[in-house]
Amino acid sequence: MNKRLFVIILVSATACVGWFSSCHHKKTETVPDIRIYFDSVFWHKKTPCTVITGKDTLYGKIKFRGGISSRYDKHSFTLKLEESYPLEGLKAAKTFILNANYIDKTMMRHKISYDLFRKMRPERNKAAECRYLQLYLNDNYEGLYVLMEKLDAKRLGVDKHDSMSMIFKDPPLFWGEKRIVPQDSDNYYQQTYPKITEEDKTEYIEQFMHLLFDSPDTVFAKEIGRWIDLDNVTDWHLLLLLTNNEDGLMKNFFLYKISSSEPFRIAPWDYDHSFGRDGDNEMNMLERIIDCDRCVLLRRLNQIPSLQYDRKLADRWRELRDNGLFSVPCFQKMVESENRAIEKAVVRNAEKWPWNSDNYYDDSTYTQEVNLMLTYMRKRIPQLDSCFHYTGK
Repeated sequence: MNKRLFVIILVSATACVGWFSSCHHKKTETVPDIRIYFDSVFWHKKTPCTVITGKDTLYGKIKFRGGISSRYDKHSFTLKLEESYPLEGLKAAKTFILNANYIDKTMMRHKISYDLFRKMRPERNKAAECRYLQLYLNDNYEGLYVLMEKLDAKRLGVDKHDSMSMIFKDPPLFWGEKRIVPQDSDNYYQQTYPKITEEDKTEYIEQFMHLLFDSPDTVFAKEIGRWIDLDNVTDWHLLLLLTNNEDGLMKNFFLYKISSSEPFRIAPWDYDHSFGRDGDNEMNMLERIIDCDRCVLLRRLNQIPSLQYDRKLADRWRELRDNGLFSVPCFQKMVESENRAIEKAVVRNAEKWPWNSDNYYDDSTYTQEVNLMLTYMRKRIPQLDSCFHYTGK
């Protein structure tokens, strides 16, 4: 990738740098080490491994993971333990994601996005819990990683005793065209639960697709709330707008149904495309703004007057602004918290994976990149305030 000329936009130079400097007198946390030993590791199959974390020795299997990110030398992994374990304080589970988070120099974008989504509506919004760790592979330092929960049936609260519970990962459901080239021709909608070989839910999700694309407005307005949780969709929509995550509009989410009595909900996934950067790390300080009308669900919700979805979205924005969750001070506190956790570890990570690598569009440092995120939020929130006619309490 060729480097591009750029200007790193700093917040009113004193405000942001002053904030970052003020964080340095606060105690920096220590990122824990995890050591994994194996004979070999592959992309398409798991191989046995031993995991050393603190005083505990665990056994399991490991494999590489990733799509576009697989082109980078710093790889992500899926780790499956033999027995459930509360790895680094996450809820006990067998499977975890070790996210290399290579393209995001702050290492924060995923975690902050997920934390925001859960906080928006804790009783209904699901997103992966995350922790930081320093990974060693066969005693070789591999770098700073984001340890993430796997969003499976247990994490999403799916009732396994209900025959109508189901999960899809990145289902090609909201595209402008009805059919796209599938990743798996035998599992077009990427059903992850139940296993499609055990119970195929294609017919059911295609009923939903028929409603999205083929139903008259009157039918759509009457039925859509039965098919998908509109409160959850509103929060997902606002998270997309706030982060400007174009990648998260048509993919990078889980669509799940916890039981026959509950509609589908959405859980976000993969948010490095956010807060001033696109998914390939190109700077985007709102020169390119997400077009939510590309998503058939959001487009139809907006276009049918009887649903009053535009009013619902604006009311929810005002509520989140009034309670302070969507605000620069709240975002700044979240960034400060993450900084305390990883400040020293990111420097060591950069020694192994330099910030000026040709994989990046520019040579910004961790500090500059954090400042860029804050600059972005200082710009984005007033834009959305204007869009939703919010003037404060």
